Amino acid sequence: MKKKSICFLTGVIIFMSLFGCGKPKYVLTFEKTGFETEKKKYEEGEKVTVYYDMIATDTDYSFYTDSEDVVLKQEYDNNHGYVFTFQMPAHDVKMGVSSRNSMIYEPVNPGEITEGDEGEIPDGAWKCPECNYDKNTGGFCSNCGSKKP
Repeated sequence: MKKKSICFLTGVIIFMSLFGCGKPKYVLTFEKTGFETEKKKYEEGEKVTVYYDMIATDTDYSFYTDSEDVVLKQEYDNNHGYVFTFQMPAHDVKMGVSSRNSMIYEPVNPGEITEGDEGEIPDGAWKCPECNYDKNTGGFCSNCGSKKP
């Protein structure tokens, strides 16, 4: 009888060490590819480490989660790229990234007043035949990038 009790208790201890003490685990998911982590499920309060190494030059990245109570701590490592850590809350978390190429020309809308443009037409300005922006002074349209006629 004593031997059976010891075997039973040993089995319970092994089961609990393999599967946890019954604490719920919460799922970490990603909206896009490029994220890596050791596992996908974490207990509340457990430290989560996430890597993002799909780094492109001349690109601005913005990382986020779907949870206001998650505070991302961000670092950069030459071997892993971006490294994020946070404490897992008592709910599932989804993490994502948005990016944009910082070298792409982004024209302003026709007629939009930009910094240093108070609505006055500069001396020698020309009107673009493509977008009708009329405050151009260089060889290309400040709004759409078309070449001066």
